[in-house]
Amino acid sequence: VPVDNTSVLLTHMAEVIRNNLAQLLSYRDMRGLLERLEPEYRKLLEEITPSQISYSGLQGVLKLLLAERVSIRNIHLILEAVAEIAPFSRKAEQITEHVRMRLATQICGDVSDGGTLKLARLGNKWEVAFHQALKRDQKGEVVEFDIDPRMIEQFGQDLSRVVQPLMDAGQQFVLITSADTRPYIRTVTERLYATLPVISHHEISKGMPIQTLGSLS
Repeated sequence: VPVDNTSVLLTHMAEVIRNNLAQLLSYRDMRGLLERLEPEYRKLLEEITPSQISYSGLQGVLKLLLAERVSIRNIHLILEAVAEIAPFSRKAEQITEHVRMRLATQICGDVSDGGTLKLARLGNKWEVAFHQALKRDQKGEVVEFDIDPRMIEQFGQDLSRVVQPLMDAGQQFVLITSADTRPYIRTVTERLYATLPVISHHEISKGMPIQTLGSLS
């Protein structure tokens, strides 16, 4: 069946928009979204902003979610999750990781294939390598991600060897990692595979059927 030029253009535009959602969420858009909340969630918002998180901080969290194609349609659950973690952390990245865990059912539903979560595992070698690259302060918080560029190059080769055949076969799948290394691994993988979801073990919702397709061992 021939595909008309309009369909091709619309598909391309939709992909461009999906890839740039984070940039498209303006401060005004976010305030408009929050102003439409029900009274009880407006009250929750007043409890946490600006005393525990600024509006720009909240925008930062939403942008980090959108940058990884995580829908912010469940704004109520996102606000509840922010309210849980904001008293203990000021970093948008840490807050976002907590929000992602609370959105586990949504995330798994959006990236599953016919109700099954298909995944490629990182493998012990790379789990250890990325874990050791995290430099922490006395409180145990990550302050630096320090890994040899040659290791990144080797990781990219291992990733391509496992991921490319699955993509070529049209598989819908995710890369699974540990929670503390997830954002850093995502930073590396997005240069090679921008649309590959990277999720942590904590983001697999209970009862979700799992199928392992490969491992970066």
